Amino acid sequence: MPRKPRILSSTGIYHIILRSVNQHIIFEEDSDFQKFLFILSDCKEKYDIDIFAYCLMNNHIHLLIHLPDDKLASFFQSLGTRFVRWYNNKYSRSGHLFQERFYSSAVESEQAFLSTLIYIHNNPLKANMCRYASEYRWSSINAYLGAKNPLINASFAYNIAGSKDSLLHYFAIEADSPENSLFENDHRETNHFFTDEKALDIFKSITHLTSTADVINLEKVKRNEYVRMLKKEGLTIKQIARVMDISGTTVKRICKLVH
Repeated sequence: MPRKPRILSSTGIYHIILRSVNQHIIFEEDSDFQKFLFILSDCKEKYDIDIFAYCLMNNHIHLLIHLPDDKLASFFQSLGTRFVRWYNNKYSRSGHLFQERFYSSAVESEQAFLSTLIYIHNNPLKANMCRYASEYRWSSINAYLGAKNPLINASFAYNIAGSKDSLLHYFAIEADSPENSLFENDHRETNHFFTDEKALDIFKSITHLTSTADVINLEKVKRNEYVRMLKKEGLTIKQIARVMDISGTTVKRICKLVH
């Protein structure tokens, strides 16, 4: 079945999502995040684009960018190829890391831009990776709170809102919503959870593997044993699926097996 043509943005602004194959964990160590941002910065300069926001999650990446349509494919091909080559070499793996086609959504209005800006920065919060979005290290939120970040064009959002203070006021209003929490002054109660970083530490402690990429070398019986142990430790089905590089359905099936 032929692919649907990509919807082009009249403004040149897109919300992009890069997803890993089979929810494979992309970023296991700080150096993985740092390397991606380094390559992103290099590609930004090469293709002369604007980046308004980014958020690097464990198994997917959000970007809010402006670039000409004729540069869209080549930019992401360069970004993905360079990072995957480095990643595969580091973790002694081969093959694809990202899904073949990246997701793109055209951002056509100022309101859509601001909503997307907040949505991207709230991803770690909604994934229970932090208590409020402003404490997450691998997003661009703090570029809007005064921190220097040469990757980010923050002035564009300030101009849309009218000023930096107006934008932060807009953020604060959104933070009062039950679905949003950008700032530390939001003291809503949160349930106990393991962050994905902690889940990865537990995975390494139980399996004695240095990377999730090593799971492929496990015998099936041993892999299933580790899955059950991780479940007993309190990891969620989604977290186990990510660290063990298998589907959530498989995790559920393994955990239901009678020994």
